[in-house]
Amino acid sequence: MSVDWEKIRKEEWPVLEKITFLDTACVSFAPQRTVRAIKDFADFTARQDEANSSEHHIAMDGLRDKAYAEAARLLNADSEEIAVAESTTHGLNIAATSLPIEDGDNIVTANLEFIQVVLPWCAMRRTKNIDIRVARPADGRFTASDFEALCDERTRMVVISSVEWCSGWKMDLAEIGAMCRKRGVYFVVDAVQQLGVGKIDVKKCHVDILTSGGHKWLNSPYGAGIVYINKEILGGIEPVFWGYLNTKAPEEGWGAYWENPSAPPVNDWEFVRTARRFEIGGTSNYPGAVALGESLGLVNEIGIENIERRIFDLSTYCLDMWESLGAAAITHRDADHRSGIVITRLYDDLAVDRAILRNLHARKIFIAQRFTDYVGGFRTSCQFFNSERDIDALGSALREEIKKIGRAPDYRG
Repeated sequence: MSVDWEKIRKEEWPVLEKITFLDTACVSFAPQRTVRAIKDFADFTARQDEANSSEHHIAMDGLRDKAYAEAARLLNADSEEIAVAESTTHGLNIAATSLPIEDGDNIVTANLEFIQVVLPWCAMRRTKNIDIRVARPADGRFTASDFEALCDERTRMVVISSVEWCSGWKMDLAEIGAMCRKRGVYFVVDAVQQLGVGKIDVKKCHVDILTSGGHKWLNSPYGAGIVYINKEILGGIEPVFWGYLNTKAPEEGWGAYWENPSAPPVNDWEFVRTARRFEIGGTSNYPGAVALGESLGLVNEIGIENIERRIFDLSTYCLDMWESLGAAAITHRDADHRSGIVITRLYDDLAVDRAILRNLHARKIFIAQRFTDYVGGFRTSCQFFNSERDIDALGSALREEIKKIGRAPDYRG
């Protein structure tokens, strides 16, 4: 399929004509179709086309359906395995509070993770005697063997990002998932730096729980995200919060149930056995779900394989540009482990790099600077709505900054 990237950019992201934006890994802009969907929803909330208020509320619930369907399509998941949550953080907390772990157990993670990835388990150490083991490969190239080397009979789960936020390394989820399955440990994945620009097929790689907010590479910055829960574990774990919309709906429907004089408040409620059981189950973030459905729909319309190829080409062009300036690439060029994130350093004096970043921002050229465990640098995000001219504009500005500094880049690690 041939994709007219320039047409998509002009129609969906007019803001990109005013700035040079290469910071999707922080937070992206909504496409115009998503903006229109939010406006339509706002209009929906200001009127009532349905027969009564109860039917209006039920119709509002139904507006979330597109998000579930599009998320299942993107992940090649079954619909019962998809929940909509507030954020990646929400999804990680679902994993932390629902997957069993006891005193003496341990989890395994990576040293380059964003703080939130293992934070719920860090907090858990206040009340449980659990160990968090950290893989630290010397070259930043994580493999399944790095995590397996830390596993023992008390390991309960491996918790990692599918793409490391401060290096751009893309994990081999199939390899790591197979290892976890073989050892009988849960595999929890934060996919917020990959979902929307990299293919994840949950029928081809084993994952127990995967979570991603919509505000980065899915281009839906409205406080809603995806949680995938493998149907193999759905029947064996329980949520820590309960809502009436997670119960099986009455045969006559909620509208009729609420009008039933004998409806009891205390009952042995039967809950759905799907991933939605792990949502709060009450009146939810409808604008977020509506926006998420539209943004996911755009990704699926373009095709994740097309997007993945586009990201690879742009990130290669970006790496080439940085290295042509004399920058040190922190991101590895391994083709199977590349993502939309390119990390580089220019000067050994971090204060100089920080001054460059401030000057870029003043010129409305937006990249970021991110570090974890002494790994990181300038972070350039190559999203499918970007173009080579964005990267050229960044390169031109960097050349001017280097000229002002008066000496060649000298970072060698």
